[in-house]
Amino acid sequence: RTNAETREDESRAALDKNIAEINELLRGKKYVEAEPRLRALLAEHPGEPRIFFALAQAASISASDAFDDATRDERLGRALANYRFAVNSATSENDRPLLSRAYTAMGRILAFLERKDEAIKAFEAAISLGDVKDGAYRDAVTELRQLRP
Repeated sequence: RTNAETREDESRAALDKNIAEINELLRGKKYVEAEPRLRALLAEHPGEPRIFFALAQAASISASDAFDDATRDERLGRALANYRFAVNSATSENDRPLLSRAYTAMGRILAFLERKDEAIKAFEAAISLGDVKDGAYRDAVTELRQLRP
């Protein structure tokens, strides 16, 4: 192995550890702490789909705690944008579970915002990936059925 490959592996391991820690913050609804860490990671790893996905989750979780509709809708808009960045940044076969979850999350947000046609397309995109391990295939199928009785 070359030194460059070793450094790349170490960088990837550090990123994985940081994302795991941030996901714990998000599970605890500590999105105010999570977001600056994610932005710093994005500066170090531009275009990393998992960082965009986590930023989207942070915005989505914070939207559920919003005190007014305007704040909620702004945060949902940020979540949608970051899910789209995650989808557009995903490149490898390893990203299929992330794509599945991102499309399903986008579909849920779009359905909530009463953008039914866009929501259906997002759920269909998730379903088209198949039932990938750690994906959201079943959720997408269930959500799509609810939109199309």
